[in-house]
Amino acid sequence: MVKSKGWDWQSADQSIWLDPAEESYYFCEKWKRQGFRSVLDLGCGLGRHSILFARYGFKVTAVDFSEYAVQRVREAESKEGLIITSKACDMVNLPFRENSFDCIFSYLAISHTDSEGFSQILSKIKDILKTDGEIYLTLCSKDTYSFKEAKYPKIDENTVIKKEEGPENNVPHFFVDLDDIKRLFEPDFELISVRHVDNCISKGIVQNNKHYHIYAKLKNEKSSYLNFSHIIGKTVSGKIDRPLGSVHPRVSSLHYPVNYGYVEGVLGGDGAEQDVYYLGEDNPVSDFAGKVIAVIHRFNDVEDKWVVAKDGYTFSREEIEQAVDFQEKFFDNDVIM
Repeated sequence: MVKSKGWDWQSADQSIWLDPAEESYYFCEKWKRQGFRSVLDLGCGLGRHSILFARYGFKVTAVDFSEYAVQRVREAESKEGLIITSKACDMVNLPFRENSFDCIFSYLAISHTDSEGFSQILSKIKDILKTDGEIYLTLCSKDTYSFKEAKYPKIDENTVIKKEEGPENNVPHFFVDLDDIKRLFEPDFELISVRHVDNCISKGIVQNNKHYHIYAKLKNEKSSYLNFSHIIGKTVSGKIDRPLGSVHPRVSSLHYPVNYGYVEGVLGGDGAEQDVYYLGEDNPVSDFAGKVIAVIHRFNDVEDKWVVAKDGYTFSREEIEQAVDFQEKFFDNDVIM
């Protein structure tokens, strides 16, 4: 597999990559009507689509290979007062758990790999989509100049390495035809629509620049049921390291309206001791003991949170959601009781 290489955004004309593509407005409206909440902007670039989805109220996660691009997304997020979870990572090694996202949007980005890399990305997409999840992505067409005529170095049947001055120099590009799309997608996805789009004139310049626009739905049913019966009802104890009224050690705007700590000796998904929201105590404390009454499963994070109630106290799902919203609003999650 070819080594991944991101765009050199600092050498690009960034102005043309700030306006969302017209298709993104359609999917903001459509996915919102369908009740989807969480979206992954895969290969987010400078964040034009991440920002749009966040404005529509989606819980947005944005990833790109370029640290520079991700930093630009964070700057835009702060400027507009939005909430976007952004990460710099390689598409062939996405750091998300199964069933993390309702939908995935990838525009002019997912082609930046080779045949082996694309197969890995598509396999991971299948894993991280929730049941009935949908994707919209674009892939380079074999019927375009870059593949047919440019004589770029070809490293496999579908992949060339671009050799030209500019942000894409030495970036791999994966190309497909309709047979490739059916072969790659149909085992696991229902192809709702596939369009072959020729961007034949751009800013008055005639060009041969074709892409496939693929809208698909996960075909294979996946269980959405999460069983935490071995945890819920368990009596635990531990330490409170962020007591009620304290401030997050790294985010000064995040105040704790409840006691928050960890269970000693039990490791969470992030490798650290298991985090706990401790409810029923109206004063700041240094330690806790009680029963686990719920698990907050985060779909777009590596760890879950336990909710522990002080002896003699009970809480409804709605009360739990309200108590932990100060922090959990940044994540796509479910309260499991």
